Amino acid sequence: MNSILNYKNKILEIKKKELFLRCLKPKDISEEYIDWLNDIEITRYTEQRFYKHGYETTQSYIEKKYVSNLDLLFGIFLKSTHIGNIKLGPINFLHKNSEISFFIGKKNFMNKGIMTQVINYLVNFSFNNLNLEKITAGCYSNNLNSQKLLLKCGFIQEGKKKKQVIYQKKRIDVYIYGILKNEY
Repeated sequence: MNSILNYKNKILEIKKKELFLRCLKPKDISEEYIDWLNDIEITRYTEQRFYKHGYETTQSYIEKKYVSNLDLLFGIFLKSTHIGNIKLGPINFLHKNSEISFFIGKKNFMNKGIMTQVINYLVNFSFNNLNLEKITAGCYSNNLNSQKLLLKCGFIQEGKKKKQVIYQKKRIDVYIYGILKNEY
């Protein structure tokens, strides 16, 4: 089993000195970050939309993920600015798979191709550094941007959970996407 603890204090460079991932720590919590978590435009396709986030709840979540042996919660940084998050986890080392979830919090960086680079990097990292063989992601059926993004990154739609969640008082499907190491 590869230990993810080796990566908790490392910077994973996607573009030298420009775009990188780093595991979040409580010192990364800012008012702006908490505002993202409470912004319905950013969280509308996530379960986070149901919660009111504050410093304490955010700190608790980040600390829990930081000490976890099964999760890597990365901040996405452009130069030195935190612009979003991507989480790999929970990682199942027995079955060599994990889920990813992600968002861009700084709205002026949405739809700029950044998340495509980040997902491609993290998938490659997961396969080559953590010896995983499959990565999955889920998204609401009305989240067209995430569907296009995952397909662009080589994921395929593997299925759907019919009428899985309630969105604006209507039941909608959740699509499941996956990518295999031997097909990457």
